[in-house]
Amino acid sequence: MDELMAGDTLDEAAVGRLLVEVAADDDLVGPLVAGLPVETPGGTWLLRPERGPRLLLFHRTEGTMSYTHSHSCLVAVAPVRGVETHQRWEAVRHDDGRADLHLAEELHLHRHEVVTMVPPRDIHSHGHLPGTGDSPYSLILLGDDQFVYEREEYDLEAGTWRRLPPGDRGRVDR
Repeated sequence: MDELMAGDTLDEAAVGRLLVEVAADDDLVGPLVAGLPVETPGGTWLLRPERGPRLLLFHRTEGTMSYTHSHSCLVAVAPVRGVETHQRWEAVRHDDGRADLHLAEELHLHRHEVVTMVPPRDIHSHGHLPGTGDSPYSLILLGDDQFVYEREEYDLEAGTWRRLPPGDRGRVDR
């Protein structure tokens, strides 16, 4: 991963392929999935340096989606089990806190599939929608510690946005 992310040009497809390979490694991720509770959302860090690429195994429960947000760094998501719903949004932010949001892409990711995003095309929500399959256990790769960056969070129902200063984790689930 360090080699793929070094240099001036990021090969998103190569990063995605590597993440899918890790997600398919049952010897590595199988015991970790078994250790996460089925009835509650949560995750475990597999790689978490102070700076640089970080890897998280995360489980969202039935019908639970994240708030729509940005990361301000590379993010990639690959399911290990279940179906991960990925929604990428286009947003026009207004100074008064209103946001015009347009769903640009909705994917229902299965094992061996991946989505990668880089700023400014990293406004998204992800998790599980009822009726799409089993709730997901997914690997989430971040290019860096997202909490050192200013990010945005969007409320789809209210049509609003707010700036998240460095360190603000925002809301987790909608």
